[in-house]
Amino acid sequence: MKNLYIFFSILLFSSSCSMIEESIDSLYKESRSSEYIVKENDTLWSIAIKNNTTPQKIAIRNSLKKPYVIFPGQVLLLSNLNRVNINQTIEPEWSLPTSSSIKRDKEGKFWLIFNGDLGDSVYAVEEGKVVLSGSVLPGYGNFIMIDHGNDYLSLYAHCDELFIKKGDLVSKNQLIASIGSSETNIPKLKFQIRKDGIPMNTDIINF
Repeated sequence: MKNLYIFFSILLFSSSCSMIEESIDSLYKESRSSEYIVKENDTLWSIAIKNNTTPQKIAIRNSLKKPYVIFPGQVLLLSNLNRVNINQTIEPEWSLPTSSSIKRDKEGKFWLIFNGDLGDSVYAVEEGKVVLSGSVLPGYGNFIMIDHGNDYLSLYAHCDELFIKKGDLVSKNQLIASIGSSETNIPKLKFQIRKDGIPMNTDIINF
C-alpha cells in the first residue's frame, strides 16, 4: 500500500512538473511573440504602423527617452500596450514637403503655399499610410492625405502627377507627387498638417 502511495505521489508530482513546464513554455512563447526586433531603417513610427499602435505607447512601454533613438537588433516589448497610460506626446520631426529653395507663403493660419514650378517634387513630411489620393476633394485638384498615426494627418493639394495610391505605406522624404496647377491658376503646393482632425497653426510647425 505504501509503495502504491509512493507511485501515485511520483506520478502526480511528474504530472504537476509537466504542467508547470508547459505553462512556462507557453508564457515564454507568448512573451517572445510580443517582442519586436528592430530592423535597419525602422523607426518608432514605422513599427507602430505595422503593429496597429502608436509610437508613444511603444516608447513608454520600453522606457525610451527623447530623442527616442532605436537601433537594429534592439528588442522592443509590444505586450500589454493597451494598458499603457499615455502621459506624454511624441511630436513628429516634420521635413519639408518640397525643396527648401522654393518660396513659401501662408494662406490664413492653417495652410502653407509653396510657390514652385510645374513638376517640382513633393515629398512625404513623415512616414505614414496614404488614406486619400486623387481628385477626391473639390477645389483642391489632385490631392493626397497621409495618416502618420497618433491622429496626425498631412494634406497636399493641387498636385500634378501622383506617385502613390490609397493604402500605400510611405517613408519620410519619399517622392509622392509633383507640384501642379490642378484646380488653380498657377503651379503651387497647398499644404496642411492636422492633429485630432483640427488644422495646426503654421506658426508652430517645425521643419
